[in-house]
Amino acid sequence: MKKNKLLVMLLIFAMVFSVALAGCAGDDDTKESTDDPATEGENNDEGEDAGEEEMAEDQVLRINWQSEPPSLDPQISQDATSSRILNDTLEGMVRLDEDGVPEEGSAMAETWEVNEDGTEYIFNLRDAKWSDGEPVTAADFEYSWKRALDPETASTYAFMLYAIKNAEAYNSGDIDNADEVGITAEDEKTLKVTLERPDPTFLSKLQNSTFLPAREDKVKEWGEKYASEVEYLVSNGPFKVVEWEHENKLVMEKNADYWNAENVKLERVEGIMVNDPNTIMNLYETGELDWINVPSQYIEQYKDKLNTYPEASTFYYTFNTENEFFKNVKIRKAFGMAVDRKKIQEARTQGVVPPAWAFVPPGMPGPEGTTFREANGELLKDLGNGATAEEAKKLLEEGLDEIGKTVEDMKGIKFLTFDSENSLQRAQIWQQYWKENLGIEVGIDTATFKVKIDRENKKDFAFSYSGWIGDYNDPMTFMDMWVTDGPQNTAAWSNAEYDELIKTAQTTNDSEERMNAMLEAEKILMEELPVAPQDHSVAVLLENPKLKGVVRLPLQVTDGLYKAYFVK
Repeated sequence: MKKNKLLVMLLIFAMVFSVALAGCAGDDDTKESTDDPATEGENNDEGEDAGEEEMAEDQVLRINWQSEPPSLDPQISQDATSSRILNDTLEGMVRLDEDGVPEEGSAMAETWEVNEDGTEYIFNLRDAKWSDGEPVTAADFEYSWKRALDPETASTYAFMLYAIKNAEAYNSGDIDNADEVGITAEDEKTLKVTLERPDPTFLSKLQNSTFLPAREDKVKEWGEKYASEVEYLVSNGPFKVVEWEHENKLVMEKNADYWNAENVKLERVEGIMVNDPNTIMNLYETGELDWINVPSQYIEQYKDKLNTYPEASTFYYTFNTENEFFKNVKIRKAFGMAVDRKKIQEARTQGVVPPAWAFVPPGMPGPEGTTFREANGELLKDLGNGATAEEAKKLLEEGLDEIGKTVEDMKGIKFLTFDSENSLQRAQIWQQYWKENLGIEVGIDTATFKVKIDRENKKDFAFSYSGWIGDYNDPMTFMDMWVTDGPQNTAAWSNAEYDELIKTAQTTNDSEERMNAMLEAEKILMEELPVAPQDHSVAVLLENPKLKGVVRLPLQVTDGLYKAYFVK
């Protein structure tokens, strides 16, 4: 009976679950379902050019943000929805080209120079204005980057700046003088950045929203209201927010003061916030949305019209290691083993989305001539593959015995996920696996995206479903988040050997030593399993065929809409 019930639930799951994308550069499951915020993949019409086809008169894009952006303050933001909006309304020093490489002259930095040993960068800013007509200056960037490091800001992405001289010391409170940080506006158009050590990923990191500029005068004038409403926003990017009805819609219009406004073709972007998959599909079919993440029940019907984009992402269970049960590694492994990842993905996405057998996703660079995944292998291939149910039960019993608990003591434990139909249905499948293979009745605890992040940051959960999308094209973007007391370490996990390996990878100038340290660190992470990877996302989209030029990158941040346009 139990087997039959699980089969029925998997069939239902396949019918209703959507293969969408998105996620956060923090914690959410949105890369996998249309119930949460999205980020983009790669350019949808790479070879197209606006000059080769006749432009449509109506340059209004209609999209779905899927959820309320928790924060449009660039130094506070930590999610994908906010990043999508921020990277079209603000502009940093660099943008990435279609291959994910920093492109000189594409953003606020018209040019830059790097010294011979790679420890000093000089950014030369172009003439540019904010949406209120004020000039964009090097001082805007000095202020913003130091603001991210200021302990009072409590930016979860401050660690992204730690390669800069004295950045970590200032952020941790070891020094209290921001002038000692290696970020200096030499004049109105010149920003000098001094690093502690060479960092081959530094330029790529600059596309993260934490490095976007904030206006010091407005932050001081508006205080906590900064970036909270239309009237408390100021933009230097290709678009500006003109309407924001919280939890319902956010509308952007072309920013006439943007330095490259003549090449921005879209006049308006109308974004709604809907997370019901059936409603989303209906809105696309009636022409009210120009692209959607496709619910799985429609994949076969639209298979000849789908566009798919790879994503540098991993979605996983986070185990709170401060929890009395999940502090035990055997119990963590038992919950990871009890679920058949492959069977779920085949039912959920017809095999489009691959199960995850390690934390760093496919495609991330590894030792010379290989990828990271090729070099380190499928570390968890024997975990959660459908043949480990008995072993999972045995590990659970051993783990509980070690902490003096029983299965009965776990009664009432809850799994935290998002408050949407798809998230609930997904959790119900896992719930049934845990009941059948472990004998544990797991409750499901749902919360809004913003509340879920807050609870995870406060360690107010037992275990949850989370996601991470790479911030730059290097394995480190998936590795440094799990160091002891790291701001993204919602598992509260600590391992001295892991910390030391990450430190080595961050500080060595030897590329082979750096890569070997990360390879070994991932092995420790997967052996200790504070996080249990479930899958790597693939975007499956339906798009208005008249929409061209959307820049889609496999990394967390999208350069999205500034090149987009409609043809007749």
